[in-house]
Amino acid sequence: MSRFRILIVALCSLGMSWVGVKGQTLTVDRLFALIDANNAQLIAARSAVTTAQQAEAVAQSARLPEVTASIDLRYLGNGRVIDRDFSSSMKAAIPHFGNTFTLTAVQPIYTGGAISAGVDLAKAQTRAAIIGEMSTRAALRMEAMSAYLNLYKASNLLQVYDHHIDLTERLLELMRSRHEQGVALRNDITRYELRLSSLRYDRTSVANNCDILTHDLRLMLGLGADDPIVPDTTLVDQRFPIDGEAWWQQQALEASWALKGLDAQRQIALESRRIVNAERLPHLSLVACENLVGPITIEIPAINKNFNSWFVGLNISYNISSLYKTNKAVKRSTLAIQEISAQHDATRIQLDQRISQAYTLYIQAYEMLATERKNVELSTDNYRIVNQRFINDLALLTDMLDASTALLDAEVRVVNALIDTIYCYYQLQHIAGTI
Repeated sequence: MSRFRILIVALCSLGMSWVGVKGQTLTVDRLFALIDANNAQLIAARSAVTTAQQAEAVAQSARLPEVTASIDLRYLGNGRVIDRDFSSSMKAAIPHFGNTFTLTAVQPIYTGGAISAGVDLAKAQTRAAIIGEMSTRAALRMEAMSAYLNLYKASNLLQVYDHHIDLTERLLELMRSRHEQGVALRNDITRYELRLSSLRYDRTSVANNCDILTHDLRLMLGLGADDPIVPDTTLVDQRFPIDGEAWWQQQALEASWALKGLDAQRQIALESRRIVNAERLPHLSLVACENLVGPITIEIPAINKNFNSWFVGLNISYNISSLYKTNKAVKRSTLAIQEISAQHDATRIQLDQRISQAYTLYIQAYEMLATERKNVELSTDNYRIVNQRFINDLALLTDMLDASTALLDAEVRVVNALIDTIYCYYQLQHIAGTI
């Protein structure tokens, strides 16, 4: 066999192995861990949870007594004693320095359930904030996973283009050598030059897409501009479960963050209505007061001494205007509860539809994967046969190149089909709320 044919066979076989990208591999677990630790949106959602928890502590403090103290220091002018008909008057000397000290403690005993409802409302708001954080985390994980898998695809395709460009450059060099020997046409050289130009342009587009995806991932993961992101190639070797659609539907009903969020909103509306209803009921409190006043001005002449008094008793208050003011507020709260319940039902239906669609695409991806694996087998057999015929001078160079290209494309497609299957699986998890 000629040296030319040996070189062609070697070049075509080169496409069966790809060179990996240098750098630390970013696994899916590490991807999610970086999202949880560094993503700015998730940090903001976590801050909202902390704020809600602090509001819960504030609501709990409403059960404690209200204690107020006041001190009043003042200058008193002299008084005058005037007849009832204002015909005459006389000066009444008063000590000029006056003071008042009051200490009051009020302990709520019964508030119509307003305090308990306020505490329960704060707890419901904390739960809603936690659910919001978890929902945000799930959405960000899925967004990062989508970019991660797209980067995997683009990196895979980029290496294929690198191989094709290398192969085309070597073939172009060989064609030029054959043209100088008079055994190849100029038109053949032009065809390969056009092919090389097209491959380089397509590679640039893929490389730019890789840069965009890498930049977006770095922002989401909180990485530096120089931190490498290398997809985990062992991910395609993992097997993902094929549970029935009914199982996924049940998972969604139990774990969906959308449904949990609406449940929390409904609880908030219920507690808000309890607070409004509490305004219709009387409030009972235990009151204690200590009072120190000086001088004593109710006597004439004024007595330059302090007068101390105290009392302990019960205070009963009732907002009579609540009888005609709270009706509309209660009705508004009731309508809000009904609206949330309707949204919950609609979300369940939508969730059922999304799970059904995602599961269908998941099964379709598995079927496509089986097809692509079969295509790899066929392309491998075809390459082997054409390679043997080419060695025996029974096939043209173009046949050999077509067989090599077909095998490379088949291997790219099977990897992409695997990635699509992985994406569909995580999409199912995202919709069901288990990611």
